[in-house]
This record gives sequence, C-alpha cells and structure tokens, in this order.
Amino acid sequence: MKLKRLYRNSQIFKIALGIAILVVGYIASVFYKQMQSLESSVNLITNSTETQLELERVLSIISIYETSLRSYIITKDKSYLEHRFLRKGEIDLNFERIKKLVANNKGRSKDVDQLKRMIETRFALFKETLLLAESKNPDKDQLILKLKESTDFTEAMKTFVYKTINAEGDKIKIHNDNHQFELQDSIISAFLLVILSLLILLLSFNRMNVDINALKKANDDLQFLNHSFNNAEKIAGFGHWKINLETKLYTFSDNFLRLLGVDPDDFVATIENVSQYIHPDDVDYVLETHMESLITLEPTTMMFRYLLPNGEIRYIRSVGSFTRNSIGDLVKTGVNYDISEQYKKTLELEENNKELKSINEELESFNNIVSHDLQEPLHKIQMFISRIEVNEMDLISDQGKVYFSKIKLSANKMQTLLIDLVNYSRTIKGDKVFELTDLNQIVHQVIDDLSFNIEEKNAVIDLAVLPIIKVIPFQIEQLFINLISNSLKYSKDDVIPVISIFEEEIFANEIYENKIITNEEYCKIVISDNGIGFKQEYANKIFNLFYRLEKDVKYSGTGLGLAICKRIVENHDGFIQVNSEPNNGSQFALFILRNS
Repeated sequence: MKLKRLYRNSQIFKIALGIAILVVGYIASVFYKQMQSLESSVNLITNSTETQLELERVLSIISIYETSLRSYIITKDKSYLEHRFLRKGEIDLNFERIKKLVANNKGRSKDVDQLKRMIETRFALFKETLLLAESKNPDKDQLILKLKESTDFTEAMKTFVYKTINAEGDKIKIHNDNHQFELQDSIISAFLLVILSLLILLLSFNRMNVDINALKKANDDLQFLNHSFNNAEKIAGFGHWKINLETKLYTFSDNFLRLLGVDPDDFVATIENVSQYIHPDDVDYVLETHMESLITLEPTTMMFRYLLPNGEIRYIRSVGSFTRNSIGDLVKTGVNYDISEQYKKTLELEENNKELKSINEELESFNNIVSHDLQEPLHKIQMFISRIEVNEMDLISDQGKVYFSKIKLSANKMQTLLIDLVNYSRTIKGDKVFELTDLNQIVHQVIDDLSFNIEEKNAVIDLAVLPIIKVIPFQIEQLFINLISNSLKYSKDDVIPVISIFEEEIFANEIYENKIITNEEYCKIVISDNGIGFKQEYANKIFNLFYRLEKDVKYSGTGLGLAICKRIVENHDGFIQVNSEPNNGSQFALFILRNS
C-alpha cells in the first residue's frame, strides 16, 4: 500500500522518472562512446589489413619484376621487360596509399620510408643487373654475383616487409580482441538501454493510464457536481452569471434563465436581452449600478424586480464580486436569488410587527390601568375597610361582620393579584440590562425584606456562598423573593421551616432539551425547603399562569409567582427545574447562563 501511495504521488513519480531518464541518458552516452570505440577499432583493423595488403602487393610486384628479369636473362626475350615501368608506377601508388594508412603511426612511417629506400635500392640493382645482361660480352660470373646480390637483398627486403606485415597482423589481432570485448560491452549497454527504455515506457504508459482514469473520474465527478449544482440552483431558487472583462462575454446558468421564464436553448447571452425582463422602473438603476462596478471593480448588491412574460412580478436579490480565472482574466461573478416568497413574508412580518406594536401599546395601557387606575379605587376600598374596622365594627351584626371579613379578604387578594400581574408584565417588557452582580448581596437584601415573614414562621435560612455573575439585578431579586416566599407559605404547621440556598456542581449527565449542561456554561443555584411538597407529576404544571395546587384558603396566592420565576430564568437564557415529594419538601434548581 505504501509503494502504491508513492506511485500515485505525482511528485515522487516525476522524481523517479527524472532519475530513470538520467540513467538512460548515462547508458546512452556510454553506448555512444562504445560505438565510437567500435568504429575506431574497425577503422584500425581495416587500416592494418589494408596496410598488409599494400605491402603484399609491393612484394608481389618486386617478385614479378625479379622473375621477369631472370626470364629475360635466360631467354633474351624483351617481352618480359615490357611492363617494368608500369610496375614501378604501381609501387609508387602503393607507397602513396601506405603513407596515408600509416600517417598517424610515426614508427610505421619510418619503416615505410626505409622500405621505400630499400625498393629504390632494389630497382637500382635491377637496373645494374639488366645493364650487365644487355652488354655485348657479359661477364657471367659478375652477372651471377649481381643476381645473387639482388636475390639476397630481395630476401632481406622480404624479411623486413614480413616483419612489418607480421607486426600489423599482431596489431590486427589485438584490435580484434579489443573489438570483441567492446562489442560485448556495447551489446550489454544496448540491452540495458532497451530494457530501461521499455521500463520507462511501461511506467509512463501505466502512469498515463492512471492519470487518464483519474481525469475521467474527475470529469465524471465534475459532471456530477455540475448536475448537483444545477439541481441545487433549482431547489434553492437562484441562478449564477458571469462576465469576462477581457472578452466582454456574458455567461448565464440555465436556472438563471429559468428565473426569467425563458428557455435556455433559445436565449442569447447578452446584457441587453436580460434587461428586457427587468421591471421598467428598476432597469436604469440595475444597469447603471452594474456598468459602474465594471469600471470601479467594486462588488455589487442589488434588489430589483423581474417582469416575466406571463406578467408575473418576481423580486430578485443580486450579488456580484470580482475574481480572476485560471488564465488571469478578470471576471465578475454573480448570483441572483428569487426572494419573492421571503419578500412577501417580510411584508407580512412588517404588518404583524405593526399589530404587535399596537398590542404592546395596549398591554402598556393595561399595565398603566393595573398599576394606577385599578389600584387607586382598590386603595380607597381598603382605606374605607380600615376605617369601618376601627370605628364601625361594633355597629355591624355578626352576619355583617362575616360579610365584612370576606370583603376585606377579597380586596387583599385583588391587591396581590394586581401586584403579581404588574411584576409578570415587567419580566416580559422590562429593561434587560445585565450587570455583574453578587448574588449573596441580592439574597441578603431579600432576607431583610422578608424578615417579618421569616420571624413570624421562626424560619431558618441556611445561605451558602453564591457566585458573582452577570444578571438583571431587579429580576433576580424578584426571583428569590418569590421562591423564598413560596417556601415560607407552604411550610408545615408543626415544623420549623428550614430553607437552604446554595450553589451546586452540575453533574456530567445533566441534560436539558437534548443539550448537555456544563459548569463552564451554567451555574446551578438550589433553593431547598422542608415544606409540604407536592407530587412530582405536577412539576411542570406549577409554572403555568394562574395554576395553583393548593386550594385551601390558608395558602393564599394568585398562581403567578412561579410563572414569574420561570420567565425571569428564561430571560437569563436558563431554565428552572423542581423535585418534590408530598410532606418531604421541594427543591428548586435554577440554571442560569454564566455569560448572559
């Protein structure tokens, strides 16, 4: 697998191919030198062989010349002497060729010069012998001596020539041995060259085949990507376009043209043709903005309308920016989104916002009514109730006193309800300014405000150290007031209320709405009591508006306190949970985001 990965690595393959080509180049250069050496050996062998042949010819001519002279002496037939000058010319030509053949060999050139002198001496002896033979009264003894001298000189000359011929023969043998050795080396080099060339060819072919397959796969992937992109354009309702600033040519995607309501096959890609589908009220703005951007090279963002052939109006958002293509041409590429549905929803949202603003204004008026207009007559009712209670109670019958007590209770209940409604509306609409707050100070202030109720119940408040976090101070104060008041209200008659307030570590398996809760994100504040508790099945219902578990008149309330607590915690991007059992108290856990 590792070798396969290396083979597929383009850089590694290029390096390996480069090394192989260098090796082939080196072997080719060696082979070329070997061919040159072979050629040199062949030339040397040919040179030596031709030198031998020329020397043999010289000896042959001398032998013929000598035989012709002896035949003339014996027969006196001058026909034997007819071609002696031609043979002398042939020897001169032979010596010219020999000179050329041994021109690069100084030692052999000296031998040839010496042989030529010997030939000249031999011809001189021929001439002397011939003159003796042609004289009127030749001295036979002198002629015999001259012939013997000529014969001895010829033999000496032959010995010298054969020595030279044998030397050239030895030279040919050495050259021939070298030639055979170099021929074997060149065959091996040629074999290696062919093998390496074939190997490189096979590797290159295989690599080319791999690259072709990869290119085919890339092309298939690109086609699939284009197909997917076209489908994505259809699904998302957008189309793309571009203009090459060098060639001034426009390109529009098929879905871009479908947004215009035209057939892509029947459309010529020009800005003039596109502008025909832009709403008449928007076309000048769109074209001016686009053309100006081609000069300033600034990105563009526009919203305009299409007027389709069927008369339908579509709202379009167009975004364009500049980049360079693979050959360096500057290209503006853009995307046109069909935002008609979003635009309609935006209009609807604006209408809804107007209605919501109107409702908020009405809610604000309601809050003012609750805070002032309703409480004012209620205060007067309570004031008159107080005066009757002080000054007129003795004049009222027993049945009237019962009715009077119910009137007083209802008035107090109404006041509590109005206060809770105002507090709840403040949690919805109030200012949400987060401040770094010491929760210990908040709780101490709440305990001080509730000191009368705490002393009345002889309650024990066990307060641990709480963190300093960013919260909305007045809302957190209201939160603790409601929860501590709740614990005091629902305490047991024969048991001293014990209320514990502390920070607890969040366990690793703590999950809320499929999200893992961690100590880094949230702090967990627990308010625990030993009151009457309730069944756990009501744990979620108790936070609903106006929901009350206890109907007994001694547990007065409006059903808004815990709803206010839930709203406050949610304002801090947190949540509230409760665990409870009848007669075993309740435990409220507040999860508040540390960096609200």
